[in-house]
Amino acid sequence: MAHDDTGAAGQAPECQSCPICAGLAALREARPEAIEHLLKAGAELLLAARALLDGVAEPARGPAGRRRARPAKAGDAAGNGLQRIDIG
Repeated sequence: MAHDDTGAAGQAPECQSCPICAGLAALREARPEAIEHLLKAGAELLLAARALLDGVAEPARGPAGRRRARPAKAGDAAGNGLQRIDIG
């Protein structure tokens, strides 16, 4: 990042189009409550993404390491004319 001689970000011409410098300048002008709220919301978003990824990473595995086909239950997608096809 380019900065002027005083060390303040956002003053050099390169910083006027830099998204990092623009974000830092916006954070300096924001109220502390807003920054705290954004940090909490970001943490919740990461926790939600982690929960989704954990659910995908734990498939039902059979003894040979392949997925077991589940029998169709009432109200299940397979009971609605759809067929589940396991790949790999």
